[in-house]
Amino acid sequence: MKRKVILIVFCLSIPVMFCPEIACSFDDAIYESYEYLLQKYPNVEAIRQQFGDRAEWRQTTESSPHDASIELKFNYIEYPGIEIHTLEFALEDEDRFYITWVSVGKAGFINLGGIDIGSAREDVIKQFGAPYEIEGNELIYQDESSYTTITFTIENNNVAEMTFFNHVD
Repeated sequence: MKRKVILIVFCLSIPVMFCPEIACSFDDAIYESYEYLLQKYPNVEAIRQQFGDRAEWRQTTESSPHDASIELKFNYIEYPGIEIHTLEFALEDEDRFYITWVSVGKAGFINLGGIDIGSAREDVIKQFGAPYEIEGNELIYQDESSYTTITFTIENNNVAEMTFFNHVD
């Protein structure tokens, strides 16, 4: 049910009629990673509790490009070794919260699919499957809709950085 809600809210794509096994494993691992992020950080206040005043906070607002009456609130949170971007807005009298970007370069803050900084390259492939793309020392995983991407930067055969990007349309 959560996956359907996420797909509808993000307007990711029409229902997929055929999904090769490897693409499905990408999607499953990516959606599970996003659900984990939302459980860990369900709102900006949860992020503030985690990082407090030690983090650098910046917030901007702008009108939605789809509906000028909707105000989009973007939050940018930076702490040594981690960066989180979020999006908040109200739609049909319901508050919406999305994590749009997470970049982690320090162990112990966030794991994606059970992978943390320092995890072995092989563990990434065991958890996520063969990468969608390999670019230099980066293993790139993208969901079927191309709206969500997880990138693992590998150094000395271990994860040195993880990036989660979630395009909200």
